[in-house]
Amino acid sequence: MEPLDTERGATDRVSSRRPASNTERRQRVIDEIKRRIVLGELTPGERIIEADLTSSLDVSRPTAREALNQMARDGFLIQEAYRGLRVANIEVDSMLEIARVRVALDTEAIDEILDDPTGERMARLEEIWERFEGESSEADPLAVHEAHIRFHRGIWEAADNYLLMRIWPVVEAQMTIILAYDQFTRRDSGRAHAIHAALMRAIRSGDRSRIRTALDVHTMDSAQELALLVSGAADKD
Repeated sequence: MEPLDTERGATDRVSSRRPASNTERRQRVIDEIKRRIVLGELTPGERIIEADLTSSLDVSRPTAREALNQMARDGFLIQEAYRGLRVANIEVDSMLEIARVRVALDTEAIDEILDDPTGERMARLEEIWERFEGESSEADPLAVHEAHIRFHRGIWEAADNYLLMRIWPVVEAQMTIILAYDQFTRRDSGRAHAIHAALMRAIRSGDRSRIRTALDVHTMDSAQELALLVSGAADKD
Protein backbone atom coordinates (compact mmCIF):
# COMPACT_ATOMS: atom_id res chain seq x y z
CA MET A 1 0.00 0.00 0.00
CA GLU A 2 2.83 2.41 0.79
CA PRO A 3 4.23 2.42 -2.75
CA LEU A 4 0.77 3.21 -4.09
CA ASP A 5 0.39 6.14 -1.67
CA THR A 6 3.82 7.41 -2.65
CA GLU A 7 2.98 7.12 -6.30
CA ARG A 8 -0.30 8.96 -5.76
CA GLY A 9 1.50 11.75 -3.93
CA ALA A 10 4.00 12.09 -6.75
CA THR A 11 1.15 12.22 -9.25
CA ASP A 12 -0.59 14.93 -7.23
CA ARG A 13 2.61 16.99 -7.13
CA VAL A 14 3.03 16.70 -10.88
CA SER A 15 -0.63 17.59 -11.39
CA SER A 16 -0.33 20.67 -9.18
CA ARG A 17 2.58 21.86 -11.32
CA ARG A 18 0.84 21.28 -14.65
CA PRO A 19 1.07 24.30 -16.97
CA ALA A 20 -2.00 26.47 -17.25
CA SER A 21 -4.07 25.85 -20.37
CA ASN A 22 -4.82 28.56 -22.92
CA THR A 23 -8.36 28.72 -21.57
CA GLU A 24 -7.09 29.28 -18.03
CA ARG A 25 -4.66 31.97 -19.18
CA ARG A 26 -7.40 33.71 -21.14
CA GLN A 27 -9.71 33.62 -18.12
CA ARG A 28 -6.92 35.05 -15.97
CA VAL A 29 -6.74 38.07 -18.27
CA ILE A 30 -10.53 38.50 -18.18
CA ASP A 31 -10.62 38.24 -14.38
CA GLU A 32 -7.80 40.75 -14.02
CA ILE A 33 -9.49 43.33 -16.24
CA LYS A 34 -12.74 42.90 -14.31
CA ARG A 35 -10.83 43.37 -11.07
CA ARG A 36 -9.24 46.58 -12.30
CA ILE A 37 -12.60 47.94 -13.43
CA VAL A 38 -14.24 47.14 -10.10
CA LEU A 39 -11.40 48.69 -8.10
CA GLY A 40 -11.37 51.82 -10.24
CA GLU A 41 -7.93 51.12 -11.66
CA LEU A 42 -9.52 51.09 -15.12
CA THR A 43 -12.16 53.78 -15.58
CA PRO A 44 -14.93 54.09 -18.22
CA GLY A 45 -13.44 55.23 -21.50
CA GLU A 46 -9.87 54.31 -20.56
CA ARG A 47 -7.80 52.63 -23.25
CA ILE A 48 -6.59 49.07 -22.75
CA ILE A 49 -2.90 48.61 -23.48
CA GLU A 50 -2.39 45.06 -24.70
CA ALA A 51 1.37 45.13 -24.09
CA ASP A 52 0.82 46.03 -20.42
CA LEU A 53 -1.39 42.96 -19.97
CA THR A 54 1.02 40.57 -21.63
CA SER A 55 3.84 41.87 -19.44
CA SER A 56 2.04 42.08 -16.09
CA LEU A 57 0.20 38.75 -16.48
CA ASP A 58 2.94 36.88 -18.36
CA VAL A 59 0.67 35.76 -21.19
CA SER A 60 1.17 35.77 -24.94
CA ARG A 61 -0.24 38.46 -27.20
CA PRO A 62 -2.65 36.00 -28.90
CA THR A 63 -3.99 34.93 -25.47
CA ALA A 64 -4.44 38.54 -24.36
CA ARG A 65 -6.10 39.40 -27.67
CA GLU A 66 -8.53 36.48 -27.36
CA ALA A 67 -9.49 37.61 -23.85
CA LEU A 68 -9.93 41.22 -24.93
CA ASN A 69 -12.06 40.22 -27.92
CA GLN A 70 -14.26 38.10 -25.64
CA MET A 71 -14.73 41.05 -23.28
CA ALA A 72 -15.60 43.27 -26.23
CA ARG A 73 -18.25 40.77 -27.35
CA ASP A 74 -19.72 40.73 -23.84
CA GLY A 75 -19.77 44.53 -23.61
CA PHE A 76 -17.03 45.23 -21.07
CA LEU A 77 -14.89 46.86 -23.74
CA ILE A 78 -15.50 48.92 -26.86
CA GLN A 79 -13.53 48.44 -30.08
CA GLU A 80 -12.64 51.67 -31.88
CA ALA A 81 -11.19 51.78 -35.39
CA TYR A 82 -7.50 52.70 -35.36
CA ARG A 83 -7.63 53.31 -31.59
CA GLY A 84 -7.91 49.82 -30.14
CA LEU A 85 -10.00 48.82 -27.14
CA ARG A 86 -11.23 50.89 -24.22
CA VAL A 87 -13.45 50.29 -21.20
CA ALA A 88 -17.11 50.87 -22.07
CA ASN A 89 -18.36 54.32 -21.14
CA ILE A 90 -21.24 55.03 -18.78
CA GLU A 91 -23.84 56.79 -20.92
CA VAL A 92 -26.82 58.15 -19.01
CA ASP A 93 -29.40 57.12 -21.63
CA SER A 94 -28.03 53.58 -21.94
CA MET A 95 -27.77 53.28 -18.15
CA LEU A 96 -31.50 53.96 -17.78
CA GLU A 97 -32.31 51.68 -20.70
CA ILE A 98 -30.32 48.85 -19.13
CA ALA A 99 -32.16 49.41 -15.85
CA ARG A 100 -35.55 49.13 -17.55
CA VAL A 101 -34.55 45.91 -19.29
CA ARG A 102 -33.14 44.49 -16.05
CA VAL A 103 -36.41 45.14 -14.23
CA ALA A 104 -38.30 43.25 -16.93
CA LEU A 105 -35.87 40.30 -16.90
CA ASP A 106 -35.70 40.16 -13.10
CA THR A 107 -39.50 40.20 -12.98
CA GLU A 108 -39.60 37.22 -15.34
CA ALA A 109 -37.04 35.33 -13.25
CA ILE A 110 -38.88 36.01 -9.99
CA ASP A 111 -42.23 35.02 -11.55
CA GLU A 112 -40.73 31.67 -12.53
CA ILE A 113 -39.34 31.16 -9.02
CA LEU A 114 -42.72 31.90 -7.42
CA ASP A 115 -44.62 29.76 -9.92
CA ASP A 116 -42.62 26.65 -9.02
CA PRO A 117 -45.10 24.45 -7.10
CA THR A 118 -42.32 22.40 -5.49
CA GLY A 119 -40.76 25.41 -3.74
CA GLU A 120 -37.31 24.20 -4.81
CA ARG A 121 -36.50 27.37 -6.73
CA MET A 122 -37.40 29.55 -3.77
CA ALA A 123 -35.26 27.37 -1.53
CA ARG A 124 -32.32 27.90 -3.90
CA LEU A 125 -32.89 31.66 -3.81
CA GLU A 126 -32.89 31.58 0.00
CA GLU A 127 -29.49 29.84 -0.09
CA ILE A 128 -28.20 32.50 -2.47
CA TRP A 129 -29.51 35.23 -0.18
CA GLU A 130 -27.88 33.66 2.85
CA ARG A 131 -24.53 33.72 1.08
CA PHE A 132 -25.07 37.35 0.05
CA GLU A 133 -25.85 38.29 3.66
CA GLY A 134 -22.52 36.84 4.76
CA GLU A 135 -20.46 38.52 2.04
CA SER A 136 -22.05 41.91 1.38
CA SER A 137 -20.60 43.52 4.51
CA GLU A 138 -16.98 42.72 3.63
CA ALA A 139 -14.52 45.59 3.80
CA ASP A 140 -12.93 44.54 0.50
CA PRO A 141 -14.75 46.41 -2.31
CA LEU A 142 -13.99 43.61 -4.76
CA ALA A 143 -15.63 41.05 -2.45
CA VAL A 144 -18.69 43.28 -2.05
CA HIS A 145 -18.99 43.73 -5.80
CA GLU A 146 -18.68 39.99 -6.45
CA ALA A 147 -21.31 39.26 -3.79
CA HIS A 148 -23.68 41.70 -5.50
CA ILE A 149 -23.14 40.17 -8.93
CA ARG A 150 -23.53 36.61 -7.57
CA PHE A 151 -26.84 37.52 -5.92
CA HIS A 152 -28.36 38.83 -9.14
CA ARG A 153 -26.98 35.96 -11.17
CA GLY A 154 -28.38 33.65 -8.50
CA ILE A 155 -31.91 34.99 -9.02
CA TRP A 156 -31.69 34.05 -12.68
CA GLU A 157 -30.09 30.68 -11.90
CA ALA A 158 -32.83 29.88 -9.39
CA ALA A 159 -35.41 30.58 -12.10
CA ASP A 160 -33.80 27.79 -14.15
CA ASN A 161 -34.40 29.73 -17.36
CA TYR A 162 -32.06 28.76 -20.21
CA LEU A 163 -32.41 32.00 -22.17
CA LEU A 164 -31.72 34.21 -19.15
CA MET A 165 -28.47 32.39 -18.50
CA ARG A 166 -27.46 32.70 -22.16
CA ILE A 167 -27.71 36.50 -22.03
CA TRP A 168 -26.27 36.84 -18.52
CA PRO A 169 -22.66 37.62 -19.66
CA VAL A 170 -23.84 40.75 -21.48
CA VAL A 171 -25.92 41.88 -18.50
CA GLU A 172 -23.02 41.18 -16.14
CA ALA A 173 -20.71 43.36 -18.22
CA GLN A 174 -23.02 46.34 -17.99
CA MET A 175 -23.69 45.76 -14.28
CA THR A 176 -19.97 45.50 -13.51
CA ILE A 177 -19.16 48.86 -15.07
CA ILE A 178 -22.17 50.63 -13.57
CA LEU A 179 -21.79 49.08 -10.11
CA ALA A 180 -18.08 49.89 -10.03
CA TYR A 181 -18.87 53.56 -10.59
CA ASP A 182 -21.74 53.45 -8.09
CA GLN A 183 -19.65 51.72 -5.44
CA PHE A 184 -16.86 54.25 -5.58
CA THR A 185 -19.17 57.24 -5.89
CA ARG A 186 -21.52 56.54 -3.01
CA ARG A 187 -19.47 54.21 -0.82
CA ASP A 188 -22.60 53.21 1.11
CA SER A 189 -22.71 49.45 1.63
CA GLY A 190 -25.48 49.81 4.24
CA ARG A 191 -27.80 51.39 1.69
CA ALA A 192 -27.07 48.66 -0.85
CA HIS A 193 -27.80 45.90 1.69
CA ALA A 194 -31.06 47.56 2.78
CA ILE A 195 -32.33 47.75 -0.81
CA HIS A 196 -31.51 44.09 -1.44
CA ALA A 197 -33.10 43.05 1.87
CA ALA A 198 -36.30 44.91 0.89
CA LEU A 199 -36.33 43.08 -2.43
CA MET A 200 -35.98 39.70 -0.72
CA ARG A 201 -38.83 40.52 1.69
CA ALA A 202 -41.01 41.44 -1.28
CA ILE A 203 -40.16 38.19 -3.08
CA ARG A 204 -40.99 36.16 0.04
CA SER A 205 -44.37 37.91 0.27
CA GLY A 206 -45.33 36.64 -3.19
CA ASP A 207 -47.10 39.97 -3.84
CA ARG A 208 -46.32 40.79 -7.49
CA SER A 209 -47.14 44.47 -7.09
CA ARG A 210 -44.86 44.77 -4.07
CA ILE A 211 -42.09 42.93 -5.92
CA ARG A 212 -42.35 45.29 -8.89
CA THR A 213 -42.13 48.28 -6.54
CA ALA A 214 -39.06 46.79 -4.84
CA LEU A 215 -37.42 46.16 -8.23
CA ASP A 216 -38.15 49.73 -9.32
CA VAL A 217 -36.55 51.08 -6.13
CA HIS A 218 -33.60 48.71 -6.38
CA THR A 219 -32.88 49.13 -10.09
CA MET A 220 -34.66 52.12 -11.64
CA ASP A 221 -34.36 54.58 -8.75
CA SER A 222 -30.71 53.62 -8.23
CA ALA A 223 -30.00 54.10 -11.95
CA GLN A 224 -31.69 57.50 -11.97
CA GLU A 225 -29.72 58.63 -8.92
CA LEU A 226 -26.48 57.43 -10.47
CA ALA A 227 -27.37 59.10 -13.78
CA LEU A 228 -27.61 62.43 -11.95
CA LEU A 229 -24.18 61.83 -10.39
CA VAL A 230 -22.67 60.96 -13.76
CA SER A 231 -24.27 64.01 -15.40
CA GLY A 232 -22.97 66.22 -12.59
CA ALA A 233 -19.47 64.85 -12.96
CA ALA A 234 -19.59 65.41 -16.73
CA ASP A 235 -20.73 69.01 -16.24
CA LYS A 236 -17.79 69.69 -13.93
CA ASP A 237 -15.38 68.37 -16.55
